[in-house]
Amino acid sequence: MKPVGRVLLMAEMHGRDLIRRHVALGLLVALPLSFYLASAGRDAFAPVTGGIGMAFAVSGAALFSIMSARGVDQRLVLAGYRPVELLLGRLGFLGPLALALAATFTALMERLSHPTRIWIVGLGLAAVALQAVPFGLAVGAAVPRELEGTLVVIGVIGVQLASGSDAAVSKALPFYGPKRIIEAGLQHHGALLMPAVFTLLYGLALLVVARVLISRRVYVRKPEPADAET
Repeated sequence: MKPVGRVLLMAEMHGRDLIRRHVALGLLVALPLSFYLASAGRDAFAPVTGGIGMAFAVSGAALFSIMSARGVDQRLVLAGYRPVELLLGRLGFLGPLALALAATFTALMERLSHPTRIWIVGLGLAAVALQAVPFGLAVGAAVPRELEGTLVVIGVIGVQLASGSDAAVSKALPFYGPKRIIEAGLQHHGALLMPAVFTLLYGLALLVVARVLISRRVYVRKPEPADAET
């Protein structure tokens, strides 16, 4: 099978696995949605809370996709798959899923919050969604169990929400750039270039980390052939 076919097969396989977890996925989406709806009527910055909270849903889906396939990934590598194909397959399903969720949140925020520049808010939400995919994959490849991974995701997103945009800790976290873009959409002006560049560079770094960790996790040492008798 060609590499493209392998990637598509991986995307389909992980898509089916996540769809079977529809209850868990529904709860993941309900959490940030409830954060947003609780403050949408009285807080002008509710889209920031809902938007960054949305990262929990996408990161959780990415985390589950990698945690539930540890043994399967090793067998696929033994069958000839490369670790990068495993990563691309997950990205092939999680990326469109994340963008669809971002579009849904954008439509909801346009109706309930009426931000000044909805297209910039939508751009920020898309940045959150896409950034959350490699973040969840990197966390899933780094920790041994789902509980630890979930706690890491909650901790990072919680600190990102609680800290101000000018705080040093906020700038060190993966959703700083998307947060600034959403904030710019709630005003008549605001920087877009630097937050977008920050998001891109941070996302690429997360992808590299995920790639390295996945390769180490699925590495299988092949036995050396016995020396032929002379």
